[in-house]
Amino acid sequence: MSVTFTYLIGPQKGERAEFDGRRISVGRAADNMLCLGEDARRVSSHHAEVIRRGDQYLLRDLGSTNGTMINGRRVVVGELAHDDLIEFGAGGPLLRFGVEQDHKEVHHDGAASKQVGENVSSPFRLLKNNGVLIAALMAAMLLGGIGGIVASSRLRASDPDSLSFAEVAELNSPAVVFIRVEFDLLDSMGQVTTREARTGSGFVASDDGQTGLIITNRHLVRDWEYGSQSQGVSGRVTRIEVVLPNQKPEDAVEAEIYKLTPGNSADAAILKFSSPSLVVHGIEPEIDSISQGDEVVVIGYPLGLDLLERTKDERVEPSLSTGIVSRVGQDFIQLNLRAYHGNSGGPVLNRKGEVIGVLTANVGSAQDIALATPISAAVVLAGTELKSIMRKKD
Repeated sequence: MSVTFTYLIGPQKGERAEFDGRRISVGRAADNMLCLGEDARRVSSHHAEVIRRGDQYLLRDLGSTNGTMINGRRVVVGELAHDDLIEFGAGGPLLRFGVEQDHKEVHHDGAASKQVGENVSSPFRLLKNNGVLIAALMAAMLLGGIGGIVASSRLRASDPDSLSFAEVAELNSPAVVFIRVEFDLLDSMGQVTTREARTGSGFVASDDGQTGLIITNRHLVRDWEYGSQSQGVSGRVTRIEVVLPNQKPEDAVEAEIYKLTPGNSADAAILKFSSPSLVVHGIEPEIDSISQGDEVVVIGYPLGLDLLERTKDERVEPSLSTGIVSRVGQDFIQLNLRAYHGNSGGPVLNRKGEVIGVLTANVGSAQDIALATPISAAVVLAGTELKSIMRKKD
């Protein structure tokens, strides 16, 4: 399988470049595989890269000055499909992406051939011929019970629909945002008694090109309604700030509450902000698709800015934690992983890279027990506005 890039504008219009590697570097500098030339002033020296993951191709922007667009939409990491249009830098070179199948891989009757570039031991052929299955079963027989468990775990990861933890992070981390909420506590006369702030996480789940919608926890923006001191206490939000990944805290943009679940029925909220960003890879709203023992990934900002100060980093970057589903309840998904303040509101993702829940709380002194609100609560709250991100389920 190879990919092609066809120039659609400029002096190279109509020219085509073809590659068959697993990583294709793109930029203005001469050491890039796809060199767009020194005259492409909107392109950074090392602008982006295309990565092959099995039969899937991902386009990753490498922190370019003028951005990377797929079909007119700016991305940090995005999936590529045949005939997609890629613009390297706003107003820069426009190329059409194509995928070319290697005819040596298929017989005329459609059956898989024994050749993949004459190399029958390639990972791609092994997968096609169930070599991973055979290897896993042999390892299970040789190693016994414990070995069987390990092999089984690795076998599940070889499912074509299953992604590695690194791939789940690549697809979703650019959409996970840091949230800071400032609010006043009021007495019975409506006078301000205390001014406080809370931090947490959220993720962009919808973007129409002008505004974005962020899913997070209700308790993050209505802190005074939760806890033992909630009775007789009222409050009002004075400011909500959102920091996008790889931005500095001072680059925060303002957001506002868009929708809230009523009372304490479900811990979900939707914020609106005017700085569109990359959205999460997908959403799986069916709780029946979640099973005890499923591996999950949580992405967020544990300890808030305190961790940033400890690590002396200047830019905000989300952290990743892994765990498993311990139990699927009616109102919560119980997880076996460690969560900290600041993680609240972050996405809980399955091995397909889809959001299945919103991380909500940990359980007192039980450090390895965390609870997540099923994403269906936010889907119901948002109505049709998350339809585009669930298109794969249609």
